[in-house]
Amino acid sequence: MPTQKRVLQVSPAYYPAISIGGPIFTNLTFSKALEDINCQIEVVTTTQGLSKAQLEQITVGEKSISEFSYPIWRFPFYGYSNFTFSPGIFFWLLKHTRQFDMVVFQAVWNFPILAAYLACKWHKVPYVVIPHGSLYDETFHLKSSKFKRFFFSLYVKKMLMKAHRILFSTQDEELKVKKFLSIPLKSSIIPNIVDVQKFDNLPEKGTFRSKFSISKDQIILTHFGRVTIKKGINFVLEILPELIQNYPTIVYVIAGSEEDNYINELRAIIEQKQIEKHIIFTGLLSPNEGIDLLADSDVFILPSLSENFGMSVVEAMLCEIPVIISEHVGIAMDIKNEACAKVIKLEDTSLKDALMDLIADSNKRIEMGQKGREFAKRNYSYEAIEIKLDQLINR
Repeated sequence: MPTQKRVLQVSPAYYPAISIGGPIFTNLTFSKALEDINCQIEVVTTTQGLSKAQLEQITVGEKSISEFSYPIWRFPFYGYSNFTFSPGIFFWLLKHTRQFDMVVFQAVWNFPILAAYLACKWHKVPYVVIPHGSLYDETFHLKSSKFKRFFFSLYVKKMLMKAHRILFSTQDEELKVKKFLSIPLKSSIIPNIVDVQKFDNLPEKGTFRSKFSISKDQIILTHFGRVTIKKGINFVLEILPELIQNYPTIVYVIAGSEEDNYINELRAIIEQKQIEKHIIFTGLLSPNEGIDLLADSDVFILPSLSENFGMSVVEAMLCEIPVIISEHVGIAMDIKNEACAKVIKLEDTSLKDALMDLIADSNKRIEMGQKGREFAKRNYSYEAIEIKLDQLINR
């Protein structure tokens, strides 16, 4: 029997910090996949994204073995939440990194990743980097670009070039990042893993509609994920008045936690367009509430400016909901070839045209939803990804 490898995952945040969005769930499924390929894993992280109630239920600053089937260490952070400065993680990594055969960096720009890089360099432990879309040209310049340029010159460039592998989630991400950075990188494509079993038994239709007083005859257009500028929600709001003229019962549900008070900007657009009665903000939903929403939706929309993968897209597909995504979503190339989604450009009328086409044809929505579910189960399950991961970690 092959020797069991010890793998450490370093992440600025970890489940149940679901307010962070998709990466929290991909970190969790990645951990399970590592266990399934016979790795002995531990996780070190900060308290980022945890509510007061959640903090009361977990151990901080000490090893916890009660939350998961593997140990997890959580340390407090200080200052800017997106940098997650944590002295506790730094000293823990300096002491313990040498005990592991490989370290997985589940981010790029955060302090825990800098600390892990220094510890791996000191102890000569190989590491892989999962950037979660943070190295795209668009995301590089979208927020804190001056700091990113400084960090890139200081250590990120060397960190990426010396990595055992950079793990991209799609071919789109790999091609665009390599072109943008123009540095030699050893990379592999490991798609994000979705726990498809959660979608085996979908809830009875009407659960979400009943809770929010939406009739069965109304058309629900859905955004499910973080409410940020890069998600392209504003593109939907701009064309919504024209859609409402043709379909007066449309409701656009915007579900998820916000960043940078972006909802105030959206509300200004909504007020200017006079479409208040057609918009529902739900705030952050639990995983089960999210499935209730997707199961009741008619069309899922993600006209994103940049998206390395699109976890919520796959979840919508698993709920047999037709999806419309921009060409900037990482999995666009894959699902467009399978005719299980509409892939649109942001510069023309293709978003409006795609919505009008699907709203008008319920049979087309059903057919696309069925194709999407089959494609998602075939390509993003544990079984589909673990073979690739085993070759990377254990070979």
